[in-house]
Amino acid sequence: MANYGPSSVVIQYDNAAGTPVDITQYVMTVNEIVVEQINEERHPFGSSWETYLPVGVGKMGPIELDGLYDDTASSGPDALFANRVPETPASNTRTLTITFGSTKKVSVETYLVSYNRTVDRNKITSYKAKLQPTGTVSET
Repeated sequence: MANYGPSSVVIQYDNAAGTPVDITQYVMTVNEIVVEQINEERHPFGSSWETYLPVGVGKMGPIELDGLYDDTASSGPDALFANRVPETPASNTRTLTITFGSTKKVSVETYLVSYNRTVDRNKITSYKAKLQPTGTVSET
């Protein structure tokens, strides 16, 4: 079994052309990566405990990336997330790939939910991007 620390993580996110961009240096935190299946409550009359059945549909929870704001023209967070709201149903998804170590990857298509910039007189400007996964999650 291998263990991975923060120095072994690589985060890539597609630019407008669909080309993966390594944004690792701009990300300080990633929320939990939650992959789950939808279950239906199915307890009958007379039952004192809830029971569930999977419905055969999976989903991934929203992903939030936090880090230091950077307006680098082609690869910074501002280049990837700014000026994209609102997106239409015809908007292209963008692939988010998070690699742990040399072999373990989670990859999913996403839509941008929100892009926040936080300015504080006692801190370096930061950003937060919230991504909504859509479709199949690839875990290798």
